[in-house]
Amino acid sequence: MRHHGCRFPLAGGISLSFLWLLFVGFWVLPAHAHRVSSVSLISYLNTKDRTYTLDAAMEVVPSEDPAVNDQISPEDAAREFASYLIVMFDQAEQKPEMEISVEETSDENTPEELRRRQVLTKLKGKIPDGTKEFLLYLDPRCPMAVVMVVVKDDQPSRRMQVILAGEYSRPVSVLPVEEGDPFTKQTEGAATAPAAAATKSVPAEGIGPVGAFASGWRAFLHESALPAVLVIAMLLLTLGRTSVVWQAGILLLAQGLAVSLAAWGVVPAPTWVWIGLAAVVSLVAIEALLHHQVKPWRYPLIVAGGIFLGFALIDTSAHSELIAGSDLGTGRLILFLLGTEAAFLLVALVAAANLLSLSRYEWYRKSVVTPLAVLAAGYGLFTIVERFL
Repeated sequence: MRHHGCRFPLAGGISLSFLWLLFVGFWVLPAHAHRVSSVSLISYLNTKDRTYTLDAAMEVVPSEDPAVNDQISPEDAAREFASYLIVMFDQAEQKPEMEISVEETSDENTPEELRRRQVLTKLKGKIPDGTKEFLLYLDPRCPMAVVMVVVKDDQPSRRMQVILAGEYSRPVSVLPVEEGDPFTKQTEGAATAPAAAATKSVPAEGIGPVGAFASGWRAFLHESALPAVLVIAMLLLTLGRTSVVWQAGILLLAQGLAVSLAAWGVVPAPTWVWIGLAAVVSLVAIEALLHHQVKPWRYPLIVAGGIFLGFALIDTSAHSELIAGSDLGTGRLILFLLGTEAAFLLVALVAAANLLSLSRYEWYRKSVVTPLAVLAAGYGLFTIVERFL
């Protein structure tokens, strides 16, 4: 049967539709009103005055639809999120007072749809007499983890805590501070947590093997669309087996090296790592528009992409949750890397299978490669602009 150039065969149309869904599905989100995008929390405990204050700095992002934003204000979004923070002393829930203020973190020239607002929320109250331990419980409905630092009588704790939805924080003694390290006795005395908290909190040795693998998987697929878009963009230039295998191997090797160096503290992940990854994504996609063959600079570009990707994976909440309260360790680092590599292979295999099924048609480059490359490059440039703002 002869196919006309202007008509898509049924099989090709189905594969192309699936590929578009795969590409767009990584970064198209449903509309929402104002919502909390990140939270940092400092819990101040004053054992002399028997008072506590939780300072929560919440970054609130608006929807693109002003009408939807009017339904839920930044204060309402912060108030809803604050309801997920359940303050407890000796397993007894408290009802703290709440104070909310809004600060504009974007300059006056920033478009309204890109403006960022930080909502400062204070939860204050009295520490009940006779209580010994402070706990923070995060409601299971909470959409994200909360990073908390405890400051007891002006002495900050040595480690931050990452609290997951449905989890308790590590218990903190509210007995008066004595001579020496204020948190040494707290750490020793908190070895036996309350029964209800112990069944739900993260164990002291950290997340287990399955959790470490799942953290790597989530770091690659759920934190940002950039890792998946990089893999898809890499396949647009050519589907030659030798070239694809070499590029995939180089990218995974560079990614693993960057993750290991950052995890062991040899090379810290730069703050602009997501901008660097977005720039590489754009360059890889643009190259697919300009060339049909692999050029000498292709492999160094993939190396750069792998390094930025590895540092970006360390800069995810999935990795922060994995190391909360304990060192990563070689075994869990390997499992984390295996999780990222499994996610990489899933995206690569699904994308390659669909691209191969479409590459035999004459309209492949014009109707598949060109629009996907433009989307990938545009998404990378949009991410750069968004991060700068």
